[in-house]
Amino acid sequence: MYHVFFNRRPTRPRLPRALYEQLAALPLNTEVNVHTTNETHYNALFLGFEPRTNSVSLLVDRFYKEGGRSLTIDAATITSIDLPASMRPAPSADTDEEEE
Repeated sequence: MYHVFFNRRPTRPRLPRALYEQLAALPLNTEVNVHTTNETHYNALFLGFEPRTNSVSLLVDRFYKEGGRSLTIDAATITSIDLPASMRPAPSADTDEEEE
């Protein structure tokens, strides 16, 4: 006899490994540009990442007169994150080019 179990809870979409690692390693209060499927948040302040719920907390619009607002987005909607220049890997030097 077979037993069949149904799980009626919707599963959350899995994040791409590169995005998960980037969010997990991103220091708090880092200024980033976050691109999602519907919009882009420029100069957003990264406030945290909750891996169990795939929630990313940001502070956006902080340069407006009224101040910033907190925003929590689903990490599955993020298409890319632009890091500050100081956090990007250094470009590799091409050894094939001839020096003049």
